[in-house]
Amino acid sequence: MQENAFLDAVERHADLESRDQAYTVTSATLTVLGQRITEGEAENVASQLPAHLDDLLMSKSAEAEEFSADRFVSRIDDREDVLSDVDADAEHHARAVLTVLGDAVSGSELEDAREQLPDEFDPLFEPVDLSEQQY
Repeated sequence: MQENAFLDAVERHADLESRDQAYTVTSATLTVLGQRITEGEAENVASQLPAHLDDLLMSKSAEAEEFSADRFVSRIDDREDVLSDVDADAEHHARAVLTVLGDAVSGSELEDAREQLPDEFDPLFEPVDLSEQQY
């Protein structure tokens, strides 16, 4: 999947107003996900992402940080606040990005990454259904 297609899909799934907003929520989500999973798993997932998005997943630390799903969403919200004026719905944004990530990554790479996360993260990986979007 090309970067434009990835960001367009995030824009639709997150019900955003622009590709810039889609990049902001993608950047925030992938960066925080990269902090939560191991470096090796992040590299495996990142290897299937478009250029400019793959680096977002790569944490500066070799060790995965341990934090809850609530803290995961809170960190995404904090990053979105710093990067842009995107409306605050970090949980929905995370679900949208993770939905598109699931479409973009082949094989078991995303499942392998999910196995590193506690069950409390499962709702964040539930796909966003476009038919439920409010327009």
